[in-house]
Amino acid sequence: MADAQRYESVDVEAADGLIQSKGYTLLDVRTPEEFQVGHAPGALNIPFMVQGPNGRTHNQQFMDQVRSAFPDPSEAKLCVACGGGTRGTSAATAIAEAGYSSITCMPGGMKAWAASGLPTTAEESGKL
Repeated sequence: MADAQRYESVDVEAADGLIQSKGYTLLDVRTPEEFQVGHAPGALNIPFMVQGPNGRTHNQQFMDQVRSAFPDPSEAKLCVACGGGTRGTSAATAIAEAGYSSITCMPGGMKAWAASGLPTTAEESGKL
């Protein structure tokens, strides 16, 4: 990657602190199917990849959905997470390149979140 990283990587404890005390929203970019199995309470699901007939493909509406949920890039505070880190870093890069500046990413994703003992839920709220 030629450009400098435009978001901050944080561990799950730091991410939880940003969510709990700094007004960040956990943006879960996993597929809706993964999100339904379990996610952080209060997380918003906007999938970066979607399940297609030939496997996962890029969600062509991803940035439109992000802009719809967070219309003011200067006001949005997002902590991006996926399953293990790969989709999350790609999504965080795309969001930062679209002009959003308060972006963090959890490299370990929801696997690290759950492994650390932080709460998860399977409730239906949070799906876009």
